[in-house]
Amino acid sequence: MRRKPVSDTLAGMIKALGTAATCTFLLALLGAAIAGYHARSGARKPGPSIRALTATDPATEPADHPATTDNPQQTQWVGAALNLYHTDRIELYHDALTQMKEAGFNAVQIVTPIFQVDGASQQVELEQGPNRGPALEDIASLLNHAKRLGIATMLMPQVNFTNPRGNEWRGKLQPEHWAPWWDSYTRAIDQFLDTAIENDVDLFVVGCELLTTHNPEHEARWRELIAHCRGRFDGRLTYSTTWDTYHKVTYWDALDTIGVSGYWDITTLAQDSGHPTPDELERRWLEIKQRLLAYADSQGRPVLLTEVGYPSLPWALKNPWNYINSDHAEPDHDAQASGYAAFIAAWSDTIHPPTADPSTTVTPMSGDPRSRGVVFHKWDPYHQGGPDDTGYGVAGKPAYQLLTGWLR
Repeated sequence: MRRKPVSDTLAGMIKALGTAATCTFLLALLGAAIAGYHARSGARKPGPSIRALTATDPATEPADHPATTDNPQQTQWVGAALNLYHTDRIELYHDALTQMKEAGFNAVQIVTPIFQVDGASQQVELEQGPNRGPALEDIASLLNHAKRLGIATMLMPQVNFTNPRGNEWRGKLQPEHWAPWWDSYTRAIDQFLDTAIENDVDLFVVGCELLTTHNPEHEARWRELIAHCRGRFDGRLTYSTTWDTYHKVTYWDALDTIGVSGYWDITTLAQDSGHPTPDELERRWLEIKQRLLAYADSQGRPVLLTEVGYPSLPWALKNPWNYINSDHAEPDHDAQASGYAAFIAAWSDTIHPPTADPSTTVTPMSGDPRSRGVVFHKWDPYHQGGPDDTGYGVAGKPAYQLLTGWLR
């Protein structure tokens, strides 16, 4: 099926948007995007083949545990994340997968928690039940449902603290003794790896935002864990780090993909950061993209944006990682939609969305081989969006029209 040009979807996107302010803003942004897209597509040269890069640089291919190689017509994923933190109504997650397929996504990222008490803990454990993690059989049922729908699957275990001290989070992990923590973490990862193997997962994430392990003293343990996963698992492997730390990871050569969560401040080029223009937002994403693709070239690995999302809050474009609405701010769906519109405008010549034909299964696409694609954060099974929702979900909001217009 021929992919629609950006201009073909413009009327459909704008028709369903809510306010006059949103319409005016996004018309301007998408108009600029169309002009920019045609200008760039006429002059842009194809990016270098990642396969060619790795073939000419033996140092990027570890002899004992070579990364999975792809042909230049690599599969790109345009997916959404499902966070399995409250699975008392697992049927809502199955419904969400069907909705994601109908929206045009070709991948799902299943994010599932593993727990430790706080940043000093030395034990990482699977905990199942209310307000904890899902049963492994529930994860398996979702993975199988996705496969039946023709959606590629990613499995991301994510460390959470049950009793954090102050503002602790997984990025501030600091156990008293690292060796028992690593042993415990490896055992926990192994249980999820069993599920990934049994359910033919396409991409397994060996770790997520464990920033204090980026120090050189931990490189050997990461390589040991990755080699262990590689010996058991036939799919692709990645690690997901943050937008400001990906250059500190020293073991990308052992993985198949560079995983980066994309919560950049996209107002930095704005003359007035409180009122950025469509052009300023798009230029900021283009700046970020250029830097990421250059880094992919330097590492001989494609980059996957493992999280990109904007809450419906006034500060979404400046601090998209902050979804906590402690001040009870009014929902700002214009801000969310503006973030998505800027991303689509900047990346539409790099990431080519899949066909939305529901009869098709996952197929390769002809985007830039330096990009593996993007996972949007997140699809919310419980909060069904709408005018009062301030979260990341896009259902019932202007951002939904932008995404589906691009994907279809």
